[in-house]
Amino acid sequence: MDPLSLSLPGQPWSVVAPSAAGPLYVLCTYGNHRILLAIDLAGNVLWRRELEGDPKGHWYQKSYTKHLRVSESGTVFLIDGDVLLGFDASGETQVVIRLEHDTDEAPGPFALVREGFCTTWTTLPGRHRDVRVDVRDGSGACTWSTRIPTEPLGYRGPPGLEDDFAPFKPTMPHEFSPSYWDPLLVSGDRILAGFDDVSTGLSLSYLLDRDSGGLVATTPVSGGRHKAIAGPGEFLAGDRGFGLLGTASYDASGAEVVRWDSDGPLLVGPDGAIQSVGSGNPEGSRRFRKLNADGSTDDGPALSRSHFGSPALDSAGTVAFTQDGALRAIDAELRERVLCEIPDERDLYGRIVLLEDGLVAFTVGHGLFLAETDLGPLPAHGWVCGDGNLRANPVLENP
Repeated sequence: MDPLSLSLPGQPWSVVAPSAAGPLYVLCTYGNHRILLAIDLAGNVLWRRELEGDPKGHWYQKSYTKHLRVSESGTVFLIDGDVLLGFDASGETQVVIRLEHDTDEAPGPFALVREGFCTTWTTLPGRHRDVRVDVRDGSGACTWSTRIPTEPLGYRGPPGLEDDFAPFKPTMPHEFSPSYWDPLLVSGDRILAGFDDVSTGLSLSYLLDRDSGGLVATTPVSGGRHKAIAGPGEFLAGDRGFGLLGTASYDASGAEVVRWDSDGPLLVGPDGAIQSVGSGNPEGSRRFRKLNADGSTDDGPALSRSHFGSPALDSAGTVAFTQDGALRAIDAELRERVLCEIPDERDLYGRIVLLEDGLVAFTVGHGLFLAETDLGPLPAHGWVCGDGNLRANPVLENP
């Protein structure tokens, strides 16, 4: 059965839901315009909001201005310009907080935390100003703010292969921006904030104390990729590029605990089991893998090297993802099958959202698709889809 298709008024960047019963909130861009839609599980548009922001500003086009977050009460949040907005289920504006900042700063990715929200900050290209992370309460008052010195970035090569690698001479980043993949994660008493040097692709992630904002550790310089929350105060961070391919697990002190020779989007089940889609060396085939605690891997099906959508894990241990014109699934026994064909030739696949009664929402190109499947719901715990859960709020609070 073909999935239900809904044409969107632009490129979808973020798809979230307050619960498995919906509605879906979709943030689209069209030229310099941004549009927030609320859509029910039958594909009906419930309401839409045009956002103003600063359509001519340098930061308005950046991917990290297009994040949606949903609170436990169901309010959907986004940053528009330098204003944090929150909308209720009827589309009424419930929260308007102007974020105070320096004149050459702009807000990056944010996350909703227990006392308010955590935000990353960066400055205009070429200024070489420090990056910053802060936590504010629900009124916008700053609880703490930490500036992180921006230093020249160099690169000596993959661990153990430094002697065989032509190093990058340390230089100041021209544009040091929040990471494209998983830029801000909050878990237990730690925050992991990632930044990329746009000109070289080099990356750094900073581990901060959740309560004070103090800098705990810095990950090694790398070609940073996907990250995930592994447990309270624990994170996974992937490296890819410049001859390096791997994923490392870091504890609350920032120490590397174990490393795998695999990289790709990460899923962590309620039992702590780690799975990765798209693993493999840069020249070889991609492969679905399970990452074991001792650093070994279990190989699953080989995958094509074409673009694929953000994966999601259901309660039975099945991973769903979009690739090569189909919604696909790999079950707990590592068997692959096609759930449905996607009647669209474009391969710009977005986030997958698992909803009630096996309904799966995903985006392709400028379309939103709703497919009926036999998949179960997302597990209640773990890093089980892009941004961790339906609400796309990458936070694991302390109990």
